[in-house]
Amino acid sequence: MEEHYKGHVIQVTTEKDNSAFPWKPICRILDGASRELIKQLDWDIGYDTPDQAEKAGLIISKKWIVQGSLSLWWVTGQPSASQLINPFFA
Repeated sequence: MEEHYKGHVIQVTTEKDNSAFPWKPICRILDGASRELIKQLDWDIGYDTPDQAEKAGLIISKKWIVQGSLSLWWVTGQPSASQLINPFFA
């Protein structure tokens, strides 16, 4: 799954192991312009289905992007409009 979000590209794939909840998301966050890898998030919590794992990976990735934007706000002192409306949910 690939989605564009706030100037980034989120790629979520899944992998399966032999645990009770076998599907785990692997999340890659890329720069939207250059497509350079910014962050890979490996999530240790498993899910019943690959679809559940992908959805969780997308949520995790969006939260990471929003938190990074908030970190920049503290440095620049300039929050974006979306941060002023709801800083924790995009």
